[in-house]
Amino acid sequence: MADKISPEGNKKPKLPLIRKIYKGILMFENEIEEIEHMDTREDDIWVITYPRSGTTMTQEMVYLIQTLDFDTASKVQLDERFPMIEVKDDRYPYYKGLKFIVEMKSPRMIKSHLHHFLLPTQLQNGKGRIIYLVRNPKDVVTSFYRLMQWGDQLVDGDKSFDQFIDAFVEGKGYACPWPRHVLEYWERRNNKNILFLKYEDVIKDKTATVRTIATFLGRTLSEDDVTRIVEHCHVDKMRDNDKVNMSYWRDIRYVNDNSEGGFINKGKPGVWRQVLTEEQSAKIDKLLKELDGSGLELEQT
Repeated sequence: MADKISPEGNKKPKLPLIRKIYKGILMFENEIEEIEHMDTREDDIWVITYPRSGTTMTQEMVYLIQTLDFDTASKVQLDERFPMIEVKDDRYPYYKGLKFIVEMKSPRMIKSHLHHFLLPTQLQNGKGRIIYLVRNPKDVVTSFYRLMQWGDQLVDGDKSFDQFIDAFVEGKGYACPWPRHVLEYWERRNNKNILFLKYEDVIKDKTATVRTIATFLGRTLSEDDVTRIVEHCHVDKMRDNDKVNMSYWRDIRYVNDNSEGGFINKGKPGVWRQVLTEEQSAKIDKLLKELDGSGLELEQT
């Protein structure tokens, strides 16, 4: 398996990503002031989510739908092919910041967890395409905590699961508040440059999702193309794929392989039912209530 635990990984340095708050939103160190005013391109493709909402799977789908380049996908890290724009940290090989993205050839494929109001103004105004994915917040917080454990990114105030959930519910965690994040994109779902997807629907029918994304991007795929992309993006294959599973982190820094999770976990809805207590679940129900009246309904897996 490509994601096999490396004993040497525990000897690596700890490299916590630096946190900051900008316009009330907790994020990692970045160049947000420049991002807000950057030039976007009409053919940009942005995959945007609240973290742990199916981002990696969607990125890989989009990359292959756009390029059909399975060879490059098998050789080049997703973080290089499809970089995250709002993290800059020179200690990491692929968090290169805005300059790297500015110099990318078109069509650029860009990952982000930014709220809509923090996106480049040109993108907010329709210059560039956005694929947004939403997921049941109970699965989101469960998966996010496990990732932060594995990545050794928890800090005082969110180290326990209860603390992490409280920060999520109170709107103090990374990229929070979750309802605001989701609703900013939902309210713009009919904009011609936005495709709004639900994680649970994607998992239920990846074939239909690939076709939907292809139509949105103006791509024509054969039945064989669709089948190959769906098979490539199966969670078991992605978990073992060292070009998408973040296992390269072990080459540069400490990760907690004794934790319950990893970068790619179950890859299906409903895992929260085996993890959350009734009290924890009830807390997150308060976030779901904030969607009332919006028309957005999330499947209670």
